[in-house]
Amino acid sequence: MGGVVIAEPTVLSLEGELCIAELPDVRALIETAITAGATVLVLDLAAVTLVTAAAVRVLATTEARLAASGGELRLRNVPPMARRVLEITGFDHLVEPPVPA
Repeated sequence: MGGVVIAEPTVLSLEGELCIAELPDVRALIETAITAGATVLVLDLAAVTLVTAAAVRVLATTEARLAASGGELRLRNVPPMARRVLEITGFDHLVEPPVPA
């Protein structure tokens, strides 16, 4: 008899500026998580101070890669500045709703 399998999310906490200089490290973290088997990846942006267009491109490619294998990308604790960038670029659908206190 089959059952429902719910994938546990892999959470990566990012910090600082998500700009072109820092993105190789971010991509490496994401690659390591996916290679280790992550299908649901949550990026915690609570400590992020800047999100650039290059960072949005990394989010887009990561979302597509995970979706192609039945997974998903979600963003947690998104600061207002980053949320605005995501809204403008059409990637605000990745943002998890805030958890009530």
